[in-house]
Amino acid sequence: MNKMKIEIEDYYVMLNLHKALLEAKFHKNPDNKYVCGSPIIAELHNNIIDVLSKIDEAKDKNNVGKWDNWRLLKNQCFYRQRALENALLIDRWRTMTFEEKVNISKNLLSPFIATQYEIVEFVNDVEQLLINQDS
Repeated sequence: MNKMKIEIEDYYVMLNLHKALLEAKFHKNPDNKYVCGSPIIAELHNNIIDVLSKIDEAKDKNNVGKWDNWRLLKNQCFYRQRALENALLIDRWRTMTFEEKVNISKNLLSPFIATQYEIVEFVNDVEQLLINQDS
């Protein structure tokens, strides 16, 4: 495949791309259910926020750590709940290994950063929701 390169030089273009990805990943009724768990989109979104964070910190030292704080999963109940709902859309969840569930959970939750405990808790919550669906 030919290599391609996209450069975004405008802060507000990048910020709006972040907003669009956030909307796409955590939409209540997605057109494409594979967007939310895509490792490619997860990596892209994480990279965008890393750049936005560096730009904001360079502009004003009072911004240091603001994006890091925003990205903590413990501060994002709304997006965690949406990620749980999106996990239920994954047809193969029940047949995945625990390790696969951990990996897809990280993709579902990105760009948010979760501790290992929070990831395991997320997987367990998905399992419980599936049990509740079956009853």
